Amino acid sequence: MQHKTPLFRIPSSRKSKIFKMQILRMFSDNLKVFFPELQDHFMCPTCLTPIPLENKKRITEAHIIPKAAQGKLKTYLCSKCNSRFGSKQDKWFGEYLKMINKDIPEVFSTDIRDGYFWIDGKKINGKWERGKNNELIFYIHKDKNPPSVIKLLEEKFRSKPPRINLKVSFPILKNKKMIEIGFLTAGYLMWFGCLGYSWVLQEHLDPIREQIMNPEKNILKTKFIAFCKGIRWKPWIGLVTIANEIFLTMGLENCLVLFPPADRPQIYSKLGDDLSRHIGTDIRPIQFSPEPFYGPSVNIMFNNRILVFPNAEHKMNMSTTILFTSDSVEGKILHSINKEEADSLTQRQNVVRIRPDFSPLVKKWNIKG
Repeated sequence: MQHKTPLFRIPSSRKSKIFKMQILRMFSDNLKVFFPELQDHFMCPTCLTPIPLENKKRITEAHIIPKAAQGKLKTYLCSKCNSRFGSKQDKWFGEYLKMINKDIPEVFSTDIRDGYFWIDGKKINGKWERGKNNELIFYIHKDKNPPSVIKLLEEKFRSKPPRINLKVSFPILKNKKMIEIGFLTAGYLMWFGCLGYSWVLQEHLDPIREQIMNPEKNILKTKFIAFCKGIRWKPWIGLVTIANEIFLTMGLENCLVLFPPADRPQIYSKLGDDLSRHIGTDIRPIQFSPEPFYGPSVNIMFNNRILVFPNAEHKMNMSTTILFTSDSVEGKILHSINKEEADSLTQRQNVVRIRPDFSPLVKKWNIKG
């Protein structure tokens, strides 16, 4: 299925600085809808730190999908978050994406390896690599092993090749949690790329931001990601139905990342540990504008459900609602009307008033400077 999103690619040309300021200006105008006092500011979508546009060196281009895995989609983060993610979740997220896209998608094809292995239970400092015929070749660092180990190995290999017990470890297997947080971070930033601060300024996403900022901790407690066998997606965002509940999602390669809708903030707690068994055919990529534009506050509805609702205080006349129906991937813009117009419409034949089971609360956000 073809779908477009306003996730943008930053050109590698002399115009990139101009392009950067154009995008940051759009983000700034979008932020001003919610915080008029933050005129000419960019807010990092993960740590929520406002940064004056004049300090643009603190605002950095960030790969949504790591550059090491040929990721081209980009957004902007503060320099601290960008650096933090690069050394933590992005490192292992990118390694996983590289691994599954190689000709032989297995742990032996990973690039990040320990500088040691074991022979008959003895730890040996060295390295290994895959040969031309897919054989494994091991190298022993003579100057990085104690003399007793070198002597033992020389005695063992003095005659014909002996029968040995060889053991290697794979760092990527120890960092599965970091890979999952990498997918979560990418999904969160892809939705930010489409909706701007209308996505970020939802209070129920606070635990997700906390998990992204602290990948070593188990903050979300429950599963938020499903790996699907036999599927390979290019990056998309949309909706998925699991256990009769609607989730906002990001699809990439063989993975779905799930985000709770605004009217079901505690939905993670209703899911078990094995999400893949719930994945059916009701997966719906949704289409937004192909160009980035961040203006008024944006709400998203699916039929009579509220999926996205920024609960930062703002003027309702500066708000847009996008309605997705069961049979569409393109949203319809709903225009607000006053009470008199609404009362008049309900007097017409075949017009029914629908009140979603959702009463949004406006939050006084404590934004640090």
